[in-house]
Amino acid sequence: MGTIWELDFYSRPILDERQKKLWELLICESPLDINHPTDSLYRYSEFTNNQQVNSIWLKSAIEKAIADAPEAPQKIRFFRRQMNNMITKACAELAIPAILSRRTYALNQWLQQRIEEVYPTYSGYQAGTNPSVQYMSPAPQPLPDALIGEQWTFVSLETEAFTEMSEWDIDFGEAFPLNTIGLAPNLQIPGLII
Repeated sequence: MGTIWELDFYSRPILDERQKKLWELLICESPLDINHPTDSLYRYSEFTNNQQVNSIWLKSAIEKAIADAPEAPQKIRFFRRQMNNMITKACAELAIPAILSRRTYALNQWLQQRIEEVYPTYSGYQAGTNPSVQYMSPAPQPLPDALIGEQWTFVSLETEAFTEMSEWDIDFGEAFPLNTIGLAPNLQIPGLII
């Protein structure tokens, strides 16, 4: 399947010496397996001033991350719709597909950790001005034919049952480690079988 990266490029609650917000690029590898240890995932971060915020700088920074990483990404996910044009353009120039997605769990967890532990250590930190994370929901779409089944059943599995997910006969594509979101092993997760 190859490596997938999660990317965020946005202003941070830190002012530079000109009293302008610093911008930061965060890149992390997306866990693709439910049993993948998250502490071994690749991470890259770089700050820039607001005058450098463009697709040229972003492309250059992604190139640095690729040179630094153990493996180049096959695609890049990002969640900030308002950065769509800039991220898509920079990635297109590198021939890497960029996908707007809410499936950026490792990145969101890392960003939250940085908001709580890293940014407050900077001298220009501005408490209470954390960048918003908004995602406008798209209009509802009809279900694909493959999901319109003859029978539906509601089920639930304990969290720890998902550790065997890679052995199941059903292809789920990508998975992510549930331990990253702190679920108890005996927690019942509801679902639907079609």
